[in-house]
Amino acid sequence: MERISERKFYRAERLIRSQVVRPTLMWEKWEEENDKWLAEHYPNDLDLDNQNELVCETAEPPSSMTVPLFRYQKEWLFWSLKQEESSTKGGILADEMGMGKTIQAIALVLAKRELGKPISESSLLSSSLSTTQELPAVKGTLIICPVVAAIQWVNEINRCTSEGSNKILVYHGNKRNHIHNIEEYDFVITTYSTVEAEYRKNVMPPKQKCQWCGKSYFEDKLSIHQKKCGPDSVKNSNQSKQQRKKLKLGVELLKQETDSMESETIMQKTDSTDLEANVQKADSIESETDVQKTGHRKSMKHSMTEEGKNDGSINNSASVCQDLSRKKSILHSVKWDRIILDEAHYVKGRRCNTTKATLALESSYKWALSGTPIQNLVGELYSLVRFLQIVPYSFYFCKDCDCRTLDYSSTAECPRCPHKSVRHFCWWNRYIATPIKREGNSGSGRDAMFLLKHKILKSILLRRSKKGRAADLALPLKIVTLRKDSLDIKEEDYYMSLYNKSQAQFNTYVQAGTVMNNYAHIFELLIRLRQAVLHPYLVVYSSTALAKIGSMDSGNIEQPCGLCQDTVEDPVITSCNHAFCKTCLIDFAASVGQVSCPLCSELLTVDLSANNDKADQKSKPTLKGFRSSSIVNRIQLDDFQSSTKIDALREEIRFMIERDGSAKGIVFSQFTTFLDLIHYSLQQSGINCVQLVGSMSIAARAAAVTRFTEDPDCSIFLMSLKAGSVALNLTVASHVFIMDPWWNSAVERQAQDRIHRIGQYKPVRIVRFAIENTIEEKILKLQEKKELVFEGTIGGSSEAFGKLTEEDLKFLFVT
Repeated sequence: MERISERKFYRAERLIRSQVVRPTLMWEKWEEENDKWLAEHYPNDLDLDNQNELVCETAEPPSSMTVPLFRYQKEWLFWSLKQEESSTKGGILADEMGMGKTIQAIALVLAKRELGKPISESSLLSSSLSTTQELPAVKGTLIICPVVAAIQWVNEINRCTSEGSNKILVYHGNKRNHIHNIEEYDFVITTYSTVEAEYRKNVMPPKQKCQWCGKSYFEDKLSIHQKKCGPDSVKNSNQSKQQRKKLKLGVELLKQETDSMESETIMQKTDSTDLEANVQKADSIESETDVQKTGHRKSMKHSMTEEGKNDGSINNSASVCQDLSRKKSILHSVKWDRIILDEAHYVKGRRCNTTKATLALESSYKWALSGTPIQNLVGELYSLVRFLQIVPYSFYFCKDCDCRTLDYSSTAECPRCPHKSVRHFCWWNRYIATPIKREGNSGSGRDAMFLLKHKILKSILLRRSKKGRAADLALPLKIVTLRKDSLDIKEEDYYMSLYNKSQAQFNTYVQAGTVMNNYAHIFELLIRLRQAVLHPYLVVYSSTALAKIGSMDSGNIEQPCGLCQDTVEDPVITSCNHAFCKTCLIDFAASVGQVSCPLCSELLTVDLSANNDKADQKSKPTLKGFRSSSIVNRIQLDDFQSSTKIDALREEIRFMIERDGSAKGIVFSQFTTFLDLIHYSLQQSGINCVQLVGSMSIAARAAAVTRFTEDPDCSIFLMSLKAGSVALNLTVASHVFIMDPWWNSAVERQAQDRIHRIGQYKPVRIVRFAIENTIEEKILKLQEKKELVFEGTIGGSSEAFGKLTEEDLKFLFVT
């Protein structure tokens, strides 16, 4: 092929230009090998999916496995054992959701324990760890999963293995630091947020506080920061502009205080004191003025998206540095026998601390489980390739010698060779990510995609689909229906009024050419429209609306997410004191690619390791059975009015019970406030419900799942799409009701697969609700557009290109 010949000519020319006689470097040999492979295999019509479906060799399950395996699961067992004996020592299991990836992973651990030699018993190092890099090996398998999946893993291990054959530890929560015998456990189950917290607090170098602004920075960044901070600093135009804004704000606060002083005729001395306090507040908006009174701002902020950027975190203790020197992350202090990442797409961002914390763990074998290994961009797959440490794709290479390293050096000189750090390049970026991003599916981009799908992934990834293994699974029929209703006159009038206002605001952004600069504000407009379709109460009685008009005690209002405008789930607080759902903020950063706060445009720094175990402590139930901050406690219940969506749901639930009196159903919505309204409405009809949202602790989530699965009178599970669309097995239900469509249908498919999976014996009915002539119809059309893109990813991977582009936003606002 011409492109391959051109690259061969370029390599020869490069050697001539260098004017240095040297042997061919390893990365050059691999480059040439890849071109030879492309030339050999391009003529063949390869199909990765079909190759995976045709695996024929099997391995029998271990004797300690108490449940039988399907044929395709035995094929996995054979393949995975072979992978662990290869140089890869692991891989990616990307079976479609609901095909039993958890059971297959458990089978591998048990089979290897029977076949292989057990690791010799080894205790953890003491607090004064050895200075050598060799870590003590332990026999355990470390499983890292989302919070909602932790108890699921425990239940599956107990169900699939003989009693007493395994010691299991859930390493999560405030008491985890008191565990000192981690080497005794066969399975250690933890969460991504726990791994990140352990890494940030105990592994990352301590930060030093700037004497001028009080913010903390890593040592190599502090000197850079202080050039632009302090009395002798040199400020650029943007910083000067920000300072002028603060001065202007201070003047306005002074003016307001002065007006208040004159009107209320308060004592001059008291007013003078208050004015001084307000001047200080205006001059240092970002500083902490009362740490003890604002405890929710403690232990915040690490950089979420950019490696090496300062994160502005605040050190609340003078002895933090001393504590850090004494502590060590237990998870990072040992070499695990095996690490398994469940829902491995959680580490898709290579520069976020969760990914860094995961990559810092050491093990003999590594596995990633994910039905969606690629979500938004092909580049996201690099994090999994880097986790597996695949040669050469995971490494940085020196252009002048055979030096290679897994991580790019932030120093000017490479610590491993005599050359500059800038002389090193990332193999993945040069040969995979950059060509695909630059040329798409043509030219070198086509070469890179072919290399990725048919060479790289073929050696590390196994994916099977329900359709391809229908004979093995014998799953019952799944019927998906789209129910369309129309708003009544009052709802339609309210919706159209809100839509016209939103469209006018959007048009101003279009005319100014600032659509993507106002992405968060436009997203808020869309959220409000979607909420108005569900129930006008979601807009009228939102915590934001009530806070603006001051009609409710602020202590009784939970701070809403700055993006979805709903009650925050799995909350995180930025350095600028704005609250977001963790999922919303991560998706926003991945979609827009910016590191500034979507509300105030300040540098986005946030602690992603929010402690969910404390979430329920502030949510005291009222007499009505709802949290004090619930929307149900903001509305006049005597005049409660239903909505078109709620009436449609109640009708579908009635149909479900008429067909099968023992049937159970799951109701999904992206808005917890809407789930509260549904809960109240169903309660009034005598239907028992249980609810699961992201703010609940592990124990509370487990209790909710247990009640739904074991209580025959509990027929409806109200579930947040963010918290419950992954990692749950709820085959006790046979109906799913999806109340509001998302931007692409992949998220909805994940929700459907909570019940259409192994262990389901009843026919599955999925009802998707939509309102005609509203924003929801346009979202459905947007889903159809994006389905065309999904086909180009791994086996139709679920969330590829999930970003809302400027064209998508314009489409949603076109009348």
